[in-house]
Amino acid sequence: MSMATSATLTTLLLKEAGLRNTAVRGVAPLDPAHARFTGPAFTVRYLPLREDLLPAQSLSNPNATMHQLLDRIRPGDVLVMDGRGHDDNGLIGDIIAARLHAIGVAGVVMDGRVRDGAEISGLGLAVQCRGVSPPPSFVNLMIADVQLPIACGGVTVQPGDQVVADADGVAVVPAHLWARLGPQAVEQDRVERYIRLRVAAGEKLAGLYPPNAASTAAYHAWVARGEPPDRLT
Repeated sequence: MSMATSATLTTLLLKEAGLRNTAVRGVAPLDPAHARFTGPAFTVRYLPLREDLLPAQSLSNPNATMHQLLDRIRPGDVLVMDGRGHDDNGLIGDIIAARLHAIGVAGVVMDGRVRDGAEISGLGLAVQCRGVSPPPSFVNLMIADVQLPIACGGVTVQPGDQVVADADGVAVVPAHLWARLGPQAVEQDRVERYIRLRVAAGEKLAGLYPPNAASTAAYHAWVARGEPPDRLT
């Protein structure tokens, strides 16, 4: 299935399921060339640092939660990180990013920042975040747990929810709605592409948007012809 857009999905989630809070706030692509990705959410939650608990989370500890995360996440997953909206540290740097890229994750979404932004972009790892910041996460945060419900950018994310990211932002689709709304969103995007082509050719909106019966019939005929951009009716 082609990838649906975040804009169309948030509209369908509102119209079809009554869900208003599905767009992650405050994030943008670290590298616009790698803005688009989708996959099931693998969640991680940070808590404010408590110094006596930090040694157990050091990467020198083979049982640290970050190592558990990297052992459990799978190719095609989207790592979604609850970074508590902090802008004064980076949740991951180039080494963790390199491991995630080698595993084959689809992308990373965090309501926090990254370190080593140029190096991460150079890897080709797709990241949607709040920006970059040099200090490490453990100046004031520590990992608490993985694969539990989290909040990311003001949105509740359950493990396995479908995450869809593109240049507009990030939409979170509840897992039980994805099979129905994913294909519906792809079709809606195709309809709107057809409408844009006709509007660009000089047609008025009336009867096109929303499409009336005649426009709908013309659309289906256009799809049957292979969606030619120069033969719209």
